[in-house]
Amino acid sequence: MKYSEAKKAIEGLSSKYSAYKDADTDFFNVFYKNGEVAYLKTNEQYSLVVWNEKSFKNLPFSNKLYMILSELAMTPLDDRDEENKYYIKIRYGFNRFLNINTLTGDMSVFSATEAYGFKTKFNYKEIEQLKRRNDIPLDWDKMDLVKADD
Repeated sequence: MKYSEAKKAIEGLSSKYSAYKDADTDFFNVFYKNGEVAYLKTNEQYSLVVWNEKSFKNLPFSNKLYMILSELAMTPLDDRDEENKYYIKIRYGFNRFLNINTLTGDMSVFSATEAYGFKTKFNYKEIEQLKRRNDIPLDWDKMDLVKADD
């Protein structure tokens, strides 16, 4: 389970829940009505801490919350973060990005917008696969990777 998936699932239980991965510490924190109710360490697998067992049991959807946190705690550390995705920008030209047709696999050059049927965001593994394709006639030294905001 990804941190983003856990956050979405937890905050979907009730508008009174919030969750976030603290960039300054090694914790994924869970709050109910602005009070911290649980956390897990982001640098250790299987590390889940509930602040007060009695109070936790009385939270709305406490069993579901615990299951979400347990699944996240069991997830290997390397699998919890989202992979960064990148646009492949052709260095010479305005609004020129690699587009791959998701049905045919054909390449085209157009905008960075992911429209229906076209993929424009790629992780490093996908980029390495694209570089090996003979049907993509690009000089990869003349491409720039631009981080995509998701």
